[in-house]
Amino acid sequence: MRPTGPLVFLLGALVGYLHGTLANTPAPVEAQGRGTGGDQPQVTSTPPVPNPPLYPDSPNKPMHWSINDLRKMHAGRVAAGKIVQGDFASQRFRTHNISTNSRWFHPQPIPSNITGVMSQWDDVEQHEGVSDFYVFVGGSGKMIVDGEIENREFRRARGNAGNSSVLLPGEFAGQPIRGGKSYEVKAGDWLAIPPNDPHWQNPAPSDPMTYLLLKVNIGLYPGSIAR
Repeated sequence: MRPTGPLVFLLGALVGYLHGTLANTPAPVEAQGRGTGGDQPQVTSTPPVPNPPLYPDSPNKPMHWSINDLRKMHAGRVAAGKIVQGDFASQRFRTHNISTNSRWFHPQPIPSNITGVMSQWDDVEQHEGVSDFYVFVGGSGKMIVDGEIENREFRRARGNAGNSSVLLPGEFAGQPIRGGKSYEVKAGDWLAIPPNDPHWQNPAPSDPMTYLLLKVNIGLYPGSIAR
């Protein structure tokens, strides 16, 4: 018995489908790579770069700071009565930076370090987008945190001529702190300050404080703004 019309149609469609599928099945990768024809693809591979740097413009090697060297640095600053440039190798990244700072009590009021008001203390600082971590390496005094900054104003970037015309968004300064909490600090202590929390260094009158400072940028603004 011969197939009827509909059956012939279905059989023909099935044969055509199988033929097209088999004809379009790609050859194995090994076979593709061995061809010599001009139009046959060649498979090549490039080895990955080992440990590519996340931030090429930042230091890409570990650093070690000896506590003995940090103590010598503190003693040198106390003897000089100021921060000695080049006595510490800082690191600055897009996400964080590591530096040191020293603070003195001024028996006679002088212009404060940021706002320039006459005071025996340097100014309070507040960073909306930065968390500060202090490791005290020399001296003693108080750290006053939390509360509110009286006479608060935006911090400004200092230009080459010493003028302060560019505002730093999210960075504030002033003094004093109203309603803050006081911590007695000394060499060896740590202090973690969350973002947007005012903090004020009050070194002891006869014992200037030096500290290692890790600033962690939480991503609200570029790291270059963080002070």
